[in-house]
Amino acid sequence: MNEAEQAADRIRASLPHVKSGTLRFWGQWFGRPHDNYHRLVGCDTDQNVLKLYFNEGEVLSVWAPARVVVSPSNFKISGADRVRWKWFSYGKPKVPANLYFEEFAKTS
Repeated sequence: MNEAEQAADRIRASLPHVKSGTLRFWGQWFGRPHDNYHRLVGCDTDQNVLKLYFNEGEVLSVWAPARVVVSPSNFKISGADRVRWKWFSYGKPKVPANLYFEEFAKTS
């Protein structure tokens, strides 16, 4: 079982008591600090990609996640090869034209 599958098992066992809050990717806030509140509602894996699903239809994909901490007071993924955050423009219909993403990749 790879790290993504192990993390998914721990997350599923902890739902719905996983820490919710604002997201940061390699130190970059999604929106302004503490401006958004995201609640994890599910997860799955595809090979070594951890896919996290949030309450507003957002999806966080994490390639080769490492050092995943999951609890009611802390949710943190300390390492990954790449992450992609997908969300629909807030307040607009959830249609393909309103779907956005940000992607971060680890480089040397």
